Amino acid sequence: MDATGVWALLYLGVLVVLALLGLALLTERTRPGRPDPDRLRLEAEELAAHAAAAQAKAGQAVAVAVEAREKVAAVERSRDEAWAAQETAEQAYDEALREAMAGRRPTDEADDEAGAEQERVVTRAALSAYRRGDISVREMREVWQRIGQLDPLQQEREKTADRCRVLRAAARRVHDQATAAVRRADQAAQVAEVAAQALVDEAAIAAVEAHEALLVAQREGGRRLPRFRRRAS
Repeated sequence: MDATGVWALLYLGVLVVLALLGLALLTERTRPGRPDPDRLRLEAEELAAHAAAAQAKAGQAVAVAVEAREKVAAVERSRDEAWAAQETAEQAYDEALREAMAGRRPTDEADDEAGAEQERVVTRAALSAYRRGDISVREMREVWQRIGQLDPLQQEREKTADRCRVLRAAARRVHDQATAAVRRADQAAQVAEVAAQALVDEAAIAAVEAHEALLVAQREGGRRLPRFRRRAS
């Protein structure tokens, strides 16, 4: 081979080496740089602080939800007591009304059978109206006074029945109010429980992210860092 061919081969070899060096430099420039361990450590610490704050908020939300559910139990007990009181008032009223009605038997001693029958009709009508709540005990007494069938003992029975009816109505109102309170408390507890569950889930995700960030910082930094421990929610 002559000198020209040797120089040509040498020139070609130089070009190949230069091309390989250029490719290596280009590859090195385009390769992602190694993460900064200090930056990774700082990010891990920030994520750990966020996770701790999220866990604290979740704990507070869980406490609120537990307190709301305990309030539901308390108002449910009040409702049950109100129901028992209403049942007692209902029974007392029924008994007093039976005694009042038993004391107002229509009489058959009138000389005029037509008049006696009229008295019986009026008496029954007054009793029915009183039982439905259409007239008061005072109005019923006025009706019976006009037909001469009211005695002091019967008057006391009617007063007792009227008092029992008032107490029954009051007991019903208390029970209705207690039932509404249970409904409101249960709705509030459900809202608190949903909010608490969302915060617990958020805290769990934040704890996982912080732990993973610490592992990356340890691997890239070449030394062991304090391990982030997730607190039980």
